[in-house]
Amino acid sequence: VLVAMGLAVFSWGALAAGSANNFFEVTVRPGSSELCLSDPCTVYFETPAGSGTHNIFQNGTIKAGVAVGGQRVLLGVYSNESLVFRVEGTDLPEAHLTVVGSP
Repeated sequence: VLVAMGLAVFSWGALAAGSANNFFEVTVRPGSSELCLSDPCTVYFETPAGSGTHNIFQNGTIKAGVAVGGQRVLLGVYSNESLVFRVEGTDLPEAHLTVVGSP
């Protein structure tokens, strides 16, 4: 049992090492990979200053919101899922988000 618990803690630590840990809310940006350790999680999106105004799509086809360059915009509240966000009409890299409950 202790070994299983240790592996679970190690797995969460390894997963979190590559991305920021956030509770209750997270801000994703083009090229980022974020992990929100609260369920539900409030999600914001921020594009670089000067990048204009563009639609933000989640998982390819669902419009999540509108990005205004340099401003943080609310996308909504997400629960227990993995998402990919992209900024329409730009070559900005995708942003990745995973929402999980606390371990």
